[in-house]
Amino acid sequence: MTDRRRTGFVYVFALIAAMLVPGAAYATLADPGPYAPGRTTVTVTRANGSTFTAVLHYPATAAGVDAPFDPAGAPYPAVSFGHGFLQSVSVYRSTLEHLSTHGYLVIASESESGLFPSHGNFATDISRCLTWLEDRNADPASFLFGRVDTDAFGLSGHSMGGGASILAAAQDPRVRALANLAAANTNPSAVNAMANVTIPSRLIAGDSDGITPVENHGVLMYNNATCPRQLPIIIGGFHCGFTDSAGLFCDSGGISRAEQLAITRRLLTEFFDLHLKGDQSLWGVVWGPGATQQPDTQMTLDARALITTDDAQIDAPIGGAATAHLVLETLSGGGGAYTLFVEPEAATAGWTVALSTDAIVVAVGEGAPFGLEIGAPAGALPGEGASWIVSARRDADAATRAWVRIAATATGAPACPGDANGDGVVDFNDLAAVLGDFGLSGPGLQGDVNADGVVNFDDLALVLSNFGQSC
Repeated sequence: MTDRRRTGFVYVFALIAAMLVPGAAYATLADPGPYAPGRTTVTVTRANGSTFTAVLHYPATAAGVDAPFDPAGAPYPAVSFGHGFLQSVSVYRSTLEHLSTHGYLVIASESESGLFPSHGNFATDISRCLTWLEDRNADPASFLFGRVDTDAFGLSGHSMGGGASILAAAQDPRVRALANLAAANTNPSAVNAMANVTIPSRLIAGDSDGITPVENHGVLMYNNATCPRQLPIIIGGFHCGFTDSAGLFCDSGGISRAEQLAITRRLLTEFFDLHLKGDQSLWGVVWGPGATQQPDTQMTLDARALITTDDAQIDAPIGGAATAHLVLETLSGGGGAYTLFVEPEAATAGWTVALSTDAIVVAVGEGAPFGLEIGAPAGALPGEGASWIVSARRDADAATRAWVRIAATATGAPACPGDANGDGVVDFNDLAAVLGDFGLSGPGLQGDVNADGVVNFDDLALVLSNFGQSC
């Protein structure tokens, strides 16, 4: 395996590790986090004075009902969750507990559980649960006093509750991220409401859903969105696979419930960890190259911005530099300020890169140009290459990114004639390299100092004629 391929594989595995291993307390984001799962039932008061109950899941020092709260990681981000039609909140316990073990407060309304629910009222209750958390955060008598991150609110839900979470997101400016499960269209229409959602949204679905088929629900919601949007479809996933147990009229899919729940836990946790906790190590698997490389999901995504270039592959002179010209373009819902980043992908030892700017403001429908100067090391051999990921992170949510891959190839003769090992001096080490490869032919031979594909007397003469020279 060449150094370039080896480094490429290292990058891929590092990218996966960034998604799967954000801390030593758990092996993957599908596994429980460092906290124990506690839960309790609370009473939420509506604006009109009426009340409803909700189940609050929270990080605890021991697992169970009314378990002691663990303040170690506070203040915690919070997610309000909506249950499905005729579904008890308890059938989502494993997922809600999972988020709590990763340091989230998860509150799930028990309202609108009858035969004739009001989807609009349910959306208001889902949002009202966040108000309850705000009030507890400000109450010195509450165990949550000062322990809720009120700037990091998210919404989720399943089926009817997924649709209601969209209705809530469209009208609640406090919410920073939406990630729901097999969302069903509601009355009023969640499909229509997606046009008014401005926050990053992940609409998780299953391709074998027999109750809310993704083509009739999730796809329509995705298509109507102008916010940064994602539609990860779990391969073999089914509607009831998002619940802990099957009920009446449940469907089935191509994978087990346990497999689907594990995928769901990962998809929810990585999205909320990036967008609510600001864990930038996860951007690559949420919005970047790794987002479409998961074998268990089919991902469609749109950051509402893109980086275009005619210089995805450029030549850089050995010991010199070349510039790749790029343009950041935005669509509706994506205009504004962006921060630029460049990260190494493969075999970049000795190469240099520099962005022409690290910040751009671009209006909707327009493009903002910028450059990436790439320098090939003086000791590079002709044909050696390197690559980088250039990304633009939207300042509005400090998480969503557009990206492009830029690769460069070293061209020309080595900067120091006869310098086989690229250390800047022609000496016995270079002579040994030529003698060691003498008579061999092919690409990438260290002793091929004149880069003609064969190591012979011409290379030996080049070393001897420059012996003792430095550059």
